[in-house]
Amino acid sequence: MARYPHRLALYRAAVQHPLAEVAMIERAFVRTSERCPLLLREDFAGTAAVSGAWVASHPERQAMAIERHGPTARWARREAARSLGDQAEDLHVVTADVHEVGSPRVDAIAVLNFSLCELHERVALLAYLRHARKGLLGGGMILLDLFGGPGAIRPFTQSRRITPPDLPAFDYHWEQRRFDAASNRIDCRIHFGFDDGHTMRSAFRYDWRLWSPAEVREALAEARYENITVWCDRYDSATHRSDGRYRPVRSISPREDWIAYVTATR
Repeated sequence: MARYPHRLALYRAAVQHPLAEVAMIERAFVRTSERCPLLLREDFAGTAAVSGAWVASHPERQAMAIERHGPTARWARREAARSLGDQAEDLHVVTADVHEVGSPRVDAIAVLNFSLCELHERVALLAYLRHARKGLLGGGMILLDLFGGPGAIRPFTQSRRITPPDLPAFDYHWEQRRFDAASNRIDCRIHFGFDDGHTMRSAFRYDWRLWSPAEVREALAEARYENITVWCDRYDSATHRSDGRYRPVRSISPREDWIAYVTATR
């Protein structure tokens, strides 16, 4: 029987860009602080790819990756040991619910891969943001990502060929199965396809609540954060292309779909 790469390795190769995420954390942090951020907490960490890139980016940096799913946390721990070598001791993968971890306080908390969408009700969103704020050092920053636009609520499947340097080439399929406007909940799936015809269907399933930047900004303000900022790239309506460079914005121009970051400080 053929052996296929672990689904987390496929996910990391297909959708994660940890170096870009670390660069985004750095850019946003220095906008409101003169110190170099050294301590990162990655909530809902999954593969802990961002934590690994953070540790590798500076000899004095440490990261704590919080992941409640035991098998995923164990995979992330093994991958960190493999890829970071001696630096793996600076990445601490903690198997826990993010609401159970309050220390140590850190310079930055990253909530990426649209993990905030796992919180379906505003009371849960507010409770999480309040808890996260307690885990930040003075002047510390939280960074999270969101997605939206008409394309975000339309059922469709998008496919891409992935050719990573350390894995066999494979096909990545993102499926938006259904959207409920009454609850803003969306059912999404990730499938992987291989050259021998095998398909790893529903390798990942998501029951997400789509939050708008406005809703998240209001919740952050209620949770007593400061310097609340929305970041998005610039869209050219003539070419229907984005420039891919994220900057602070007051509005997001109309487009089929967008990805935005929201940052705020303690």
